Amino acid sequence: MERGQQAPAEVHADGFVVDRQVRRTLEVDVDSTTVEEVERSIESVCERVARFFGIPLSDDEGPGFLRYVAGGFYRRHCDLLSDSDEEFPRRISVVMFLTSAGEQCEGGALRLYQPEAFDIAPKAGTLVAFPSDVPHEVLPVTAGVRDVVVDWFF
Repeated sequence: MERGQQAPAEVHADGFVVDRQVRRTLEVDVDSTTVEEVERSIESVCERVARFFGIPLSDDEGPGFLRYVAGGFYRRHCDLLSDSDEEFPRRISVVMFLTSAGEQCEGGALRLYQPEAFDIAPKAGTLVAFPSDVPHEVLPVTAGVRDVVVDWFF
């Protein structure tokens, strides 16, 4: 993550745009060896995730590498772009924490609304999977750096 090119992450709102009122996150372009390693790791859990949720999953969108520095957040949203989206037919969202709260960052919990709010503090190595239509947000990072890999199964 340290060596990759960083750019402001986009949101989908009448196309893809950078909106710092909704999301303050950096997308990191990492080397191909890292991408391949992460793809293998995520692929290895696809079948278990499908069994857990009781739905067939055939593939994933591909990993995204995100960095939240102090002040970073992502307001409440769902990962479905639309109910009938054929380009991004997301069914299950995956977040894999690369850093831990209290060590590399402060704040930055993943908050899921199902229907009550449930916070998951970053802990390196933890993978969280949830239906892509579940509202969620990333609470503000107050210090340090929160790194994650995200992906979506369909």
